[in-house]
Amino acid sequence: MRMAVIYRPKNVGPPDVVPMLMAALGEWVGKYSKRFSALEFFVVGGGLVLADIDDSAELNRIVAESPFTPFTDVEIMPVVDPITAMTNYREVGAAFA
Repeated sequence: MRMAVIYRPKNVGPPDVVPMLMAALGEWVGKYSKRFSALEFFVVGGGLVLADIDDSAELNRIVAESPFTPFTDVEIMPVVDPITAMTNYREVGAAFA
């Protein structure tokens, strides 16, 4: 299943911990980057991952292992490609007509 995982900063870790967090983030990205079709950082902090996930246990592991999870609000949204979504909406609309 395709998921958008959105990280929004809620508090900043202690400044002396930031270098360790960044190093851990690099390891996390290296470990999971093959699962991500996109990884972007927001200009104001936080970021977005688009990932193809096999199951909820894998999603839980990816989020749990992110070093920034304790410092962010994490929102997880299933996503679908535009053509599939438009086809579905068209079919549902036709069924109600």
